Amino acid sequence: MAEREMAHRLFAREFNDARFQVSPGDDRSSEHDLHSPNFLVTKAGAKVNRLFIAGVVTEVEDIGNQKGVEKELWKARISDPTGTFTVYSGSYQPEASVFLSTVEVPSYVTIVGKVRSYEPGDGSVFVSIRPEEINHANEDIRNRWVVETARLTLDRLDVFEDILSSDMKETEIVEFLSGGDVSSNIREGICLALDYYHTDLAYLKDLKENVRNALVTIEKGFSSRTGSQSDAEDLILHILEGMNEGKGLEYSVLVREANSKDMPVDAVDSAVRSLLSRGHIYEPKVGFLRLVL
Repeated sequence: MAEREMAHRLFAREFNDARFQVSPGDDRSSEHDLHSPNFLVTKAGAKVNRLFIAGVVTEVEDIGNQKGVEKELWKARISDPTGTFTVYSGSYQPEASVFLSTVEVPSYVTIVGKVRSYEPGDGSVFVSIRPEEINHANEDIRNRWVVETARLTLDRLDVFEDILSSDMKETEIVEFLSGGDVSSNIREGICLALDYYHTDLAYLKDLKENVRNALVTIEKGFSSRTGSQSDAEDLILHILEGMNEGKGLEYSVLVREANSKDMPVDAVDSAVRSLLSRGHIYEPKVGFLRLVL
């Protein structure tokens, strides 16, 4: 029986950028066992079959009655500070399906699941997760996931940047990756990403900035907030709590209410962006805001 693949950590931004799947027997992969799993290779050199993610459930939908899909199928969106994961749970994931059918939106959760990719034939690729396990979480668990995921991601990006910043040839790259403390998974992932995506430094630097921004939001959450920023965020939360009728509050209404309490528009915008990034509020639909309870 094949060993179960490790559940890796990825941010939503990197996961959603992925377009390349390595199947058993593919010449570009070192895996040739017929029973070996499929892997999704990201543009930044991650090679994953299973993921461990943490974030906020912002949407759950029963799509089992739609044409061309499984009879029982739930679709959920899980947000982290960099983007949103799409999760599908069907009849082969009964416990996860029950969880999604009853979970309160929004809620903090952790998910372990297998990656999936779908190509409709028009050149586009959609990636998603099929959950094996879903659990309730809280902001502290989500924050610790962000910190550890950032550490692992930045370490991998540093290795990839070292390669792209050098004049190494293909054989030298393999030798460089084999000679250090780089795991076989990262070594294969980087080589596959170079071959398929031709990843450049600009992409890695942009992703790095994205990850650092995610860390900044967590640092703000860990630190004690003082002064006007704290007051502004507390006022926004108070307004959302008092005026929410279940579907969220329109941003323009929030701004008008905050203005009536002497908060300028730029302060509202700054407070809203901070609260969104830390998972205290979310957008159930464009232009509306709602508390994460």
